[in-house]
This record gives sequence, C-alpha cells and structure tokens, in this order.
Amino acid sequence: MGKIIKRLLLLFIFILLLLGAAAWWMLSYIAPDEQLNLSYEPIDVNEKALAMIKNLKPELVLTEDDINDLIKKHLNEKYASGEAGSAPWELAQDIRLDGARFELEDKMLIAHMNVTYMDRIPAALEAEYSLEWQSPNIVLRPQTLSLKNTGLPISMLETITIPLELPAEEVVTVREVQFLQDQIKVLLKLQLDLRL
Repeated sequence: MGKIIKRLLLLFIFILLLLGAAAWWMLSYIAPDEQLNLSYEPIDVNEKALAMIKNLKPELVLTEDDINDLIKKHLNEKYASGEAGSAPWELAQDIRLDGARFELEDKMLIAHMNVTYMDRIPAALEAEYSLEWQSPNIVLRPQTLSLKNTGLPISMLETITIPLELPAEEVVTVREVQFLQDQIKVLLKLQLDLRL
C-alpha cells in the first residue's frame, strides 16, 4: 500500500512539473520579442503643409515615422492622462496596451503591440488595419488580430480616426490621398487668391 501511494505521489509531482514546464513555455512563447512604448515625437502637420505651400509644392508626404507619431499622439490624447508615453491604455477588458510600432504596407497598416493581460501576462499582438481617407482624417479599420499567428476576434479592436490638422480650406484642399509602401502622400490643391 505504501508503494502505491509513493508511486502516485511521484506521478503527481511529475505531472505538476510537466504542467509547470508547459506553462513556462507558453508564457515565453507569447511574450513580446521587442520592447515597445507609446512615446512619440510631436509632429505638426499644419506646419508641414504650410512649408509645402511656401515652396509651392502641392503635396504633403507623411513618412512611416510621421504616421507612428501621429497615431501614438492620438492614442495618448484619447486614452492616457496626457503625458507622451506615460500611461498605457486598455485595448480590451483586462488587456492593457504597453507599447506599439506601426508599419505602412500599401493600403494597410501593420500594428505590432506589446500588451499585458490582467496585469500579469505580457504578450505580443499583431493587427492589420486598412487605411482610408475621410476628409480631414485618416481612418484605420481593423482587419485582423493575431497572437503569434493565432487569430483573435477583431471585435477586440476599434476603428481609429487620426485627424490631420491641415491649413484652413480657404488656403488648401485635399485633391487626393495616396497610400504608398512606406508613406502617405496627400496631394493638395492650393487656393491662392491673388488680387492685383
């Protein structure tokens, strides 16, 4: 009888060790590969557009870095307490966004996000958003969401509207917006009223 209890106890300890190793492997598998944050450099689209007008070049080019900064600024203004990169915000219930990096790919935006589940489990998510122009905003519509190539419901994401603060419409109007490989090009029409 003592041998059976001893064997059951050893089997129980072995199973616990296997479960612990499996949990450790799973946590290390879903953990973020790179350190991301929500800090950004302030960007003044209005100032860039006015510089373009001064040079009489009717296009405004927003690089991937500009888009990164615009999205992070918008997220910080909407969800955090105001300081750039200071407070993370909730992506969904019990899922906190700790950092992000955005890449442009034609008419898509790829979001690499570091999140924490229930303040304990760090993970890396990747989301794809389609890019649309709805004057005067760039609209990001969620298309896919995954955790290490495992699909998650996109209902966890919301549509994001990024306002572009262009000069007054008396001076410039948007003729066309082109979503390119690593930049967004806003083609403008100058409204110059020259009176002699």
